Amino acid sequence: MSVDAAQSRQLAQNPSQAGAEPGVAPAAGQSANENMFMTLLLAQIKNQSPLDPADPAQFASQLVQMSQMKTSETMLAQLQSQGAMLRELQGVALGAQVGQQVLVQTDRVRLDGAGEIKGRVTLAGEDKDVHITLTDAAGRSAVVKLGERPAGVSEFSFRPADYGLMPGPCQIALSTAGKTSGLLEMQAAVSGVRLPVNGGEPVLSLAGLGEFPASSLSALLGKPGALSS
Repeated sequence: MSVDAAQSRQLAQNPSQAGAEPGVAPAAGQSANENMFMTLLLAQIKNQSPLDPADPAQFASQLVQMSQMKTSETMLAQLQSQGAMLRELQGVALGAQVGQQVLVQTDRVRLDGAGEIKGRVTLAGEDKDVHITLTDAAGRSAVVKLGERPAGVSEFSFRPADYGLMPGPCQIALSTAGKTSGLLEMQAAVSGVRLPVNGGEPVLSLAGLGEFPASSLSALLGKPGALSS
C-alpha cells in the first residue's frame, strides 16, 4: 500500500485526525517535511493489509530518500550561509579599493561631463586606423580617433566635452579599419561600493563612468596614475 493510499484510508476512518498520527510527537529540530513523512510512513505500516504486507525494502528505500532530502536541505543552508559570508568578505575587499584606479570592460558608460576619460586598447595586431565611437542618449555620435596603434596594449585619453557629448548614459565601441580584434577597457577611480540588500553581486561606483558590477572589472591598478600593462 502506498503512502498516499494509507493516508487516505486513515483519514477516512478518523476524519478528526487530519493533522498528524496519534502518539507521534515531533522530535526536537525536526522539520515539517520530516514530521509529515514519519506520520505517513507510520500510517502506511499500520494500515497495510495482513494478506498483502508491504515489502520491507520499500520502507528502507523511503527512509533513505528522506535522509537524502534532509542532507540536501542541510547542504543548501550551509551553501547559502557561506555565500553570504563570501559576499561580505568581497565587499570588505572591494571597499579597500575606494580611491584607487581600476579598469572595467564595458560598452556603456555614464558621462559626468567633466574631466578626462582614460583607458586602454589591446589589439591582436597592428592597425593603422583605430577609433572609439560614442553615442549619447539623444542618438548623437562622436568618433575619437586613436590613429595607428601597435599590437598589444596602448593607452588613450580624451575629454568628452571636446566632442560635444552631453552628460548621461553613453554607448561606447572600439573599431579598427583593418578589422583587427581588440579589447577596450576604461579606467576610473572607485568612488564607492554598494552591496545589494537582497544579495547578489557588489556594485562599484566609478568616477566619471557610472556603476558597474564587480565582475566587469578587468584589473585593479592600485594607486592613481598611469596605467599598468
